Amino acid sequence: MKGFQSVRRIETAATTAATTTLRRGQRVLHDSRQALHTTVRWMGFWAAIVLPILYLPVLAFGLSPRPSLLGLGLLGCHLFALVAGHNYTYDTT
Repeated sequence: MKGFQSVRRIETAATTAATTTLRRGQRVLHDSRQALHTTVRWMGFWAAIVLPILYLPVLAFGLSPRPSLLGLGLLGCHLFALVAGHNYTYDTT
């Protein structure tokens, strides 16, 4: 009987260690996702503010009867930046 109790203690310890490791891994993954989400939102916000500065040179040098690929690409990047950074808030905590 004594052998069975030690096996159960080992199994319990292994289960506890596995559960703790799994929870720690899930917490690290969640924190990493939050950090990536915040970074992408920050970059989108500031890109949406800075990208309109590039409109003047594109309009000045890219005037033609049809829209240039550069101008359409710039508009697409600006739209993507607006969507990515739409809900950015500066948090000091």
